[in-house]
Amino acid sequence: MTGSTLPAKLLDARRQHRLIDTLAPADIPADAPTAYAIQHEALRETDARIGAWKIGARAPDALATGAPIDAALVHASPARLPFDSFFRVLVELELAFRFSHALMPRSDPYTRDEVFAAIGGMAVALEVVDSRFAQWPNLDPLAQLADSQNNGALIVSGMEPYEVIAPGFDFLAPRLEFTLDGMSIAPEALGNPAGDPRELLVWLVNHCSRMELAVEPFWTITTGSYTGAYRVEGPAMVHGSIDRVGELELVLS
Repeated sequence: MTGSTLPAKLLDARRQHRLIDTLAPADIPADAPTAYAIQHEALRETDARIGAWKIGARAPDALATGAPIDAALVHASPARLPFDSFFRVLVELELAFRFSHALMPRSDPYTRDEVFAAIGGMAVALEVVDSRFAQWPNLDPLAQLADSQNNGALIVSGMEPYEVIAPGFDFLAPRLEFTLDGMSIAPEALGNPAGDPRELLVWLVNHCSRMELAVEPFWTITTGSYTGAYRVEGPAMVHGSIDRVGELELVLS
């Protein structure tokens, strides 16, 4: 237990669908390990099961961050969700991965080669970015990290075999389409700020290992946006596809 009141406030915000108006300095996590501990404390309080992770980095050489996602917030495409179930809706198009087998905690770090060899599947993912804080995005990054790194929901296409898709695939700037009610919302310049998103998987596996968590093969791991975040102002249909990987659809009703 962290001793912080933030996990309870985050849970109340979700249950009552009421934003956290103010954040006292004492509620801001002191460091990243505390923020990660708060993520898991909030999950334990609701007996939630981890169904996915979101991970990302601001640059290829920047420190990665991530957050577990409650399995109840992971939806197979096509999905329909109430627009008003979120505080705000921003959408991002991403690549997601699954491992072919569990990667157990151990004392020695997993190597890049070991992690890449364990990748089993690839999918298209759409993250709904949301926050439980009224002052978002003008908020301490550690508080955002504690709040599931601003995750609201995750929509996932069918999972395709990694060994089939990966050869020749452009992980830096794949061909994609991203539309809102049939109109393109994809920016002209595409790219994941972390570079090749598979590199983030190495961080995640070792992050979980340090926390004594097994990386499960049923976890869907989404790895940062190729499109940036697009604000959706009301009910709409969002469609996304990544060449050779798949497509998905989210109706916000």
